[in-house]
Amino acid sequence: MDSAERRIAITSAAVRILARGGSSALTLRSLAEELDGSITLVTHFFSNRNDLFAAIVDDMVASYDAELAELERGDDAPGRLRRLLQWMLPLTAEDIEREAGRIALISMRDDANIDHFFVANERRARELLASHLETLLPQAKIPHAVDVLRSAVNGIVLSTVEHPDIWSPRRQLDVIETAIQSLEISHVPA
Repeated sequence: MDSAERRIAITSAAVRILARGGSSALTLRSLAEELDGSITLVTHFFSNRNDLFAAIVDDMVASYDAELAELERGDDAPGRLRRLLQWMLPLTAEDIEREAGRIALISMRDDANIDHFFVANERRARELLASHLETLLPQAKIPHAVDVLRSAVNGIVLSTVEHPDIWSPRRQLDVIETAIQSLEISHVPA
């Protein structure tokens, strides 16, 4: 495994620990155990928890960027909006774990890097929704539509992390469809 792959493996393991036990469960020792390695393996890349948390945030942003680039290919405006909303949802076990890890970081918002991540992430999500709605709604209705869709997504994400057995992918998608329909975007095909 090369250096970049090892770094990603370490931050991915850290997110798994965050998802299971929150920020207090993530120590260099617990991370080494998760990786079936030694603390030296971890400290070779991250000398302390702050460096590790900064890397987790960086890796989340990088993965979001890569995934978003894929979303913008093909489809018409309504299709791109639906794909964006689906991407925002935790539809797989891996997505649920990633969201649980992200939510666990909320308790660490007193760290400037982590707070910046949450502020930037919210701004970016709202901008993406607004840009996907530009050709579907009059400009005056876009801010309200962004609020409706963002709050629906946030509620679904939290509910799914808390109750993954109840919030199946079908249920998540049905709620998003209801939110879209409430915006009266008449030419968005079902």
